[in-house]
Amino acid sequence: MAGSPGPSTTVAALAREMASLGDQPAAFADRALRLAERSEAQRYHIAVLGEFKRGKSTLVNALIGAPILPTGVVPVTTVATEVHFAQSRPGARVVFDDATSREIPSSELARYVSERDNPANRLGVRRVEVRVDAPLGAQGVVLVDTPGVASVSEQHTLAAKEALSDSDGAVVVLSVDAPLSEHEERLLADLADRGGRVFVAVNKCDHLAAHELAEVRSYLSSHLARLLGDGAQVYFVSARRALDALGAAGGAGATAGTGAPGTVEAGTPGAAGDPGFDAFRSDLEAFLRDDLAAERERAGAAELGRLASSLSETVAVERAAAAFDLAALEERLERFRAAADEVRRELAASRLVLDHDVAQIGESVGAALAAGAAEAARRAWPRVEESVAGLRGRALDQALDDAVDRAVTDAFDPLRHAVEATADEGWARTAEAFAGTLRQQVQSLRTAASTLFEVHLPEAVLPTVAEQRERFSYLFLQVESPGTSLARAVRTMLPTERSRRATLDRAHRRLVSELDKHAGRARFDVVQRLDTVSRRFVAAMAAELEETEASIIAAASSAQHALESTESEQAAREAERARIAHLARRAEQLSSATLGRRRG
Repeated sequence: MAGSPGPSTTVAALAREMASLGDQPAAFADRALRLAERSEAQRYHIAVLGEFKRGKSTLVNALIGAPILPTGVVPVTTVATEVHFAQSRPGARVVFDDATSREIPSSELARYVSERDNPANRLGVRRVEVRVDAPLGAQGVVLVDTPGVASVSEQHTLAAKEALSDSDGAVVVLSVDAPLSEHEERLLADLADRGGRVFVAVNKCDHLAAHELAEVRSYLSSHLARLLGDGAQVYFVSARRALDALGAAGGAGATAGTGAPGTVEAGTPGAAGDPGFDAFRSDLEAFLRDDLAAERERAGAAELGRLASSLSETVAVERAAAAFDLAALEERLERFRAAADEVRRELAASRLVLDHDVAQIGESVGAALAAGAAEAARRAWPRVEESVAGLRGRALDQALDDAVDRAVTDAFDPLRHAVEATADEGWARTAEAFAGTLRQQVQSLRTAASTLFEVHLPEAVLPTVAEQRERFSYLFLQVESPGTSLARAVRTMLPTERSRRATLDRAHRRLVSELDKHAGRARFDVVQRLDTVSRRFVAAMAAELEETEASIIAAASSAQHALESTESEQAAREAERARIAHLARRAEQLSSATLGRRRG
């Protein structure tokens, strides 16, 4: 077939050719270059994420089949550690912030990646690459062991986020003894929005009895389904038991397992090996073998098709513009710029409406939190009083502290979830309204171009709200009550009944104050997140408008310059247009063939 891409043509080659076109808008060239670089990289990064002390390094060691990464009873990992599989020359390389590197034996890893030997990363290590001779990553996968998110060290959290931003998929490690913190909920929601494959390994299952494990499994199943959808792949494992079993077996990798996605229970404590881990490893291997490369191929082909469509439209506009005489073209180009200015003014007005609507959501959420906190305090206090009936002195103090803490947690958690749902629904409606307005604005600009330059431009396809919006996750803060020790000292000087009544009054005030503080902090968090998500959403959607305007003006301006040049220069420009059109057709054919093959 004439003009079809040859057998050696790749997405990367066509994308680089597109990026090298000197007369395209900068945004187009950047997109093409990023696509080329992604396609050329034959490694697939899977970030291993979670809070500190969840057993991430132990889990990676179990996947490797040997205790290579440092582990310990205190937070250990301070630098992201990349594990490269199927290497003929095992060892490690340290890459420093100044771009220098050093080869080291694997036995010296702790010197560079552990908090004990490299506190706060004082050695300036950017990353460590460990090469292992193991079959898991035969297709080029790289497992990235990350420092803990929500660590006491901000640097650890930043390093983990950086590793996530460079990853294609993720393994999130939770722990049965502290399942699903707020930070972990936020991490999982962010991963769901990214759209990559996520495996969840609930670790340390050997720490619980069977009935306790059943409770944790029931609790997590509903929460993880809400965060990740019904197709969430969740495994209950003991990485330590799996690693110990591998050591006892001489380091042989366990690959048995069900192979079926879903929730997989760990084996009974004391059993040889760990069935939950075996199933996790088996399914991870199946994904790496069968799905990951194809998913990346599909994503690359889809982006190539979008770039090709943009190129084709650019050539069509330029050829249509070149059919006018110079005076007519200048007049039509000026009218298009005026139309673009008008659309930008409309966008500015739409953004004011969006800002107002977002502010309204924040105000309504704040009012709901304040009212809910006051009502929660009113309902909770009788139960607190009942729980301490008959107690005096220190026993009363301790019981009240515990009862108030429980009441705050029990009362505020459902309130927080209700507000989360309200804010999310409000944002979805607001974002969809803004997106609908922006689609009309983009389409009006394309219609203006079609009319002025007498060229057919198909209707624009903009990203949906679901592709652009970010989820919400709200921080639940435990605020300590100040001055507790002084208050208790004063109470000892009061008569018994007066002391008890004063103690109850102070506890009641603390209950009201704690719930009010939680409501205030949650409202602040909601407002901040609404502001952040709306700004990102507007920027992403407005970029579509800017790209439309830039590509049309660039094409018409190129035709204008050609009309002002000599006949030979005009002929050269037409030849360049033909080359660009041919490149666009080749890219469209490769994209269609790849996507068609994937659908088939």
